[in-house]
Amino acid sequence: MAIGKRTRFGLATAFGAAALLALGANPAYAQEGNFPIGPNSCTAVEEIQLQWIDGAWHDAMENNPTQASATDPYWCRFSLIDNGAEIWHSTGGGSGWWPDGPGHHMQACADRWYNGIRQAHDCGPIN
Repeated sequence: MAIGKRTRFGLATAFGAAALLALGANPAYAQEGNFPIGPNSCTAVEEIQLQWIDGAWHDAMENNPTQASATDPYWCRFSLIDNGAEIWHSTGGGSGWWPDGPGHHMQACADRWYNGIRQAHDCGPIN
């Protein structure tokens, strides 16, 4: 059975529209928002925002410590992880904004340590 020109055009249009919806419906970011992380006296907020970076809208991420009040021998460590590797860490200061666009899979983490031994580890979502 032969498929007519009109039917082929209709099918091509339908598949093309479906492909555009599938590709265009997913923006350049996975999620935005503020995600609380951290154990006990070492807490932070993983902040993810859509920002204009290098001529396009991309996600940017920040690890913003909200409580780093662990007292010696306890201490806090905050970090940013990108593609499985640590790219930033601090014992209490914020990371500032880091580009989290294409090719990046980032997350913010907060750890609580005691005498050099990690007692607790908590990370936000990977974006």
